[in-house]
Amino acid sequence: MDREEFMALEPTEKADVLNTHIDAGESQKEAMQSVGVSIKDLMQAQVFFSKTEGRFAANAVGGFSNFHEDTTAEAAK
Repeated sequence: MDREEFMALEPTEKADVLNTHIDAGESQKEAMQSVGVSIKDLMQAQVFFSKTEGRFAANAVGGFSNFHEDTTAEAAK
């Protein structure tokens, strides 16, 4: 799998691909080199390496959350 194919995957799929390399005995850096990505690429894709678990994980972070239900600006201030 090359870098373009890897970057087209969903974050959870990216973590799964990298963890396959980890399961094969590669280190974090070796797994990343296998698919041609950098730490910066993974951070943008919301995929992180957990040193305590020794595995990659995808975090679903992002998007817009409206914590205020009143969008009419009539809420008490």
